Amino acid sequence: MSNNDKKQNSVEDAHSGNDYNEPGSISIPDELKSILSDPDFPKEKKQAIINAIVGVSIYQASTFSGPIPPPELLKGYNEVVSNGAERILSMAEKQSSHRMKIEDYAIKEELKQSRLGQLFGFALGLIGMILAAVLAIMGHEAIAGIFGTTTIIGLVTVFVLGKKAQQQNLSDK
Repeated sequence: MSNNDKKQNSVEDAHSGNDYNEPGSISIPDELKSILSDPDFPKEKKQAIINAIVGVSIYQASTFSGPIPPPELLKGYNEVVSNGAERILSMAEKQSSHRMKIEDYAIKEELKQSRLGQLFGFALGLIGMILAAVLAIMGHEAIAGIFGTTTIIGLVTVFVLGKKAQQQNLSDK
């Protein structure tokens, strides 16, 4: 039976005075039932009202976000799967624990990387300054000055840019 046939049958049922809220028929509010059941009300107007009601569709949608559904849905899961709600809550707890472990690991690795970067930066700066001092002692003052100056400027630039990037990351979070 097509959708139009169902609508037509429902309209005919409603028009013939059958119960409007039976399964398969249209649902009519009580206020309109009293108007439609009035024998003095013109049939054309009854038909226009019924056609208007049949043409209206009402949809209800609900959404939720997060790993745990609302309590009404959890009850439904318990009816479908034994201990369904408990299994969902257990899954959410495991996922949360896993996420916290990953975040903890990422923070520790980031700190380790930062410390290693500072250590290597210090070592390279120290080597550059020792090389500049050795060159100056050997009589190559111009090259020593270039080496010392570029070493200091390079280190300062790296630390300043590193701090700006770190502040930008913190403001993004």
